[in-house]
Amino acid sequence: MPAVPGKAVLQKARDILDCFDSHTKELGVNELARRSGLPRTTARRLAQELVACELLDRSGGRYRLGAWLAELGARVPAHRSLRVAAAPYLEELTHLTHETAVLALPGHGEILFGEIYVGSRGRGQVVTLVDGRVPLHCAASGKVVLAFGPPELLAHTLEGGLAPHTRRTITEPERLAAELARVREQGYAVDRQELVEGYGAVAAPVRAADEVIAALSVIAPISRLDVVAFAAAVRRTAGELSRRVGPG
Repeated sequence: MPAVPGKAVLQKARDILDCFDSHTKELGVNELARRSGLPRTTARRLAQELVACELLDRSGGRYRLGAWLAELGARVPAHRSLRVAAAPYLEELTHLTHETAVLALPGHGEILFGEIYVGSRGRGQVVTLVDGRVPLHCAASGKVVLAFGPPELLAHTLEGGLAPHTRRTITEPERLAAELARVREQGYAVDRQELVEGYGAVAAPVRAADEVIAALSVIAPISRLDVVAFAAAVRRTAGELSRRVGPG
C-alpha cells in the first residue's frame, strides 16, 4: 500500500500563519508547533523561511505576522473594490443605528470582518471583543452566508463540527438547519450572544447577480439589540449596496 503523502510545504507554511489571531500577536516556536500540529524543528525552519520572505517578523525568539501580509491582502481586487464601495453604506448604517456596522466577507469556512465602522455608542468595544475572522455558524453574517450560499458550504461546516464560542452558540445541526431556514424566509440573520457574551448582531446579504459576496451587519450590546429596527436598516442598506456592486 503506498504511503500517504505528507502536507505540501506551502500548506505547512499556511498552518504556521494560521496560528495567529487578533488575541495572539506573538508566538514562540513551541507555541507555533503546538498550534500548527507540526514538529518543532519543522515549525522553526518554516518560521525562519517566512521571516526571510517578510511574511513573519521576528523579535528575539518570538514571531509575529509581517506587515507585508496586510499590503498583500489590500491588493486583492474583489475585496478592495467591495470595501471601497461599501464605505458610504457602512457610514449610513452607523448613522441610522448609532451602533457598530461591519462589512463581512466569506472566507475559507469562516467569515472575515473586512471593514468596521463604529457608531456614536460603540466606543470601539466590539472591535476588540471580536476576532477578525470567526466560524460561519457563530455570527449573524456567517449565518447569512450559510443560508444563501451553496449547499456544499453548509455540508463542509457541519463536517468540521459546530464548536461553541459561548453557551448560546448553536451546536446542533438540526437547530442550525432550522435557523438557516428562518434566515432564508425573513431575509436577515440574528446573533443573540452566540459569538460574544453580552453582544448581538443583525445581518443581511450583499449580492452580485445570484451570489452572496458579503454581508452587512450591525453589532450592539444585547440590551440595545433592536432586531426589528436593525433588520430594516441592514436589509435596505445591503440591498442598495447590492445594486451598486452588481445586478440583483
